[in-house]
Amino acid sequence: MLREVDLGAGEIHSVPPIAVGNTQSADRRGQIDGLRTIAMLAVFYVHFWEVGPTIEYVRVSMFFVVSGFLITLMLTRELAIGGTFNIQNFYIRRILRLFPPLALTFLAAAIFNMDGIRASLPWHALQLSNLYFMMNKTWSPWVAAHLWSLNTLEQFYLLCPIAVFFLSRSGLAVLFVAAMVLSIFVRVNAPHFGLDGWVGIVSAFDPIAAGGLLALGKDNKELQAVLRHPANIAMSVLVILTPFYLWSGFGQSAPYRLFVIYPLVSIVAGAYAGFRGPIGFLLNNGFTKFASRVSYGAYVFHLPLWWLAADCWPVLYAKTWWTFAVMTALTITVAYMSWTFVERHFDGMKQRFPIRK
Repeated sequence: MLREVDLGAGEIHSVPPIAVGNTQSADRRGQIDGLRTIAMLAVFYVHFWEVGPTIEYVRVSMFFVVSGFLITLMLTRELAIGGTFNIQNFYIRRILRLFPPLALTFLAAAIFNMDGIRASLPWHALQLSNLYFMMNKTWSPWVAAHLWSLNTLEQFYLLCPIAVFFLSRSGLAVLFVAAMVLSIFVRVNAPHFGLDGWVGIVSAFDPIAAGGLLALGKDNKELQAVLRHPANIAMSVLVILTPFYLWSGFGQSAPYRLFVIYPLVSIVAGAYAGFRGPIGFLLNNGFTKFASRVSYGAYVFHLPLWWLAADCWPVLYAKTWWTFAVMTALTITVAYMSWTFVERHFDGMKQRFPIRK
């Protein structure tokens, strides 16, 4: 995270059937960043407070949809402008943004050998945590467990610019559809291949690809009219909430994981166009702008920080509202310091590596 980051549905529950407008005054990126902020808070809620979340898949899937949408949108826009598309610079820019918080985390984790992480540190440093956990069928070391979703995105980031560069828009759409179908097929048929549920953390590209398809269809007026229609937004919320009025176990099932993709795509489309009224303010205000800027670092840091804090005060291992409040405040503070004193300096270096010339 995003993070990787994950997205909870706490605020999404309150989305009413409201008007969505594609106006100049709507801060499209601001509301998308608001979804990132909600993602960060949802991760903290589940990890620090909620023992058995009912709709946990919503958090991860929304984070993936948002990320797939943004990266595909950025790449297709840069390519459409013309000029020379520099793939190498794209990767350098991603490293400058993603590596500093990870480097700080791995350094601290290695020094203190958090949950015995030294033995598996090369896997995490190479962004292969998801593969490591699947092969070993364990979330140990738990201080790195959250990195699986970041790894999934980074593996997508590795291939997406190459696909955007070499394929037409229609070819790219076919690739995204194929990625969705293949990911779902692998998860559904895992037992027939001698695999188990752990394969799900290396075959979670369907919501990311769905976000990519949304980016490709952002200029299709008919499609966007359907996705952003108040009735569709209301239906999307009802689908997301089905575990609460059907049965709670449905929220942990494979069908639910599949069903929520379309509703989440609709919500991202609505945020990109700009929700009006209270929802628009919820997604785009001073706090969400601040929190969005540090959300990636906060996601990377939050479990190692929990290990450090709980090692000093074991009471923090209890998942309560108090743990949630203390750890959220601590994590955001450390993430802000990381951004101010480390990350923003690397982020500023990205100007030296333009994607397009």
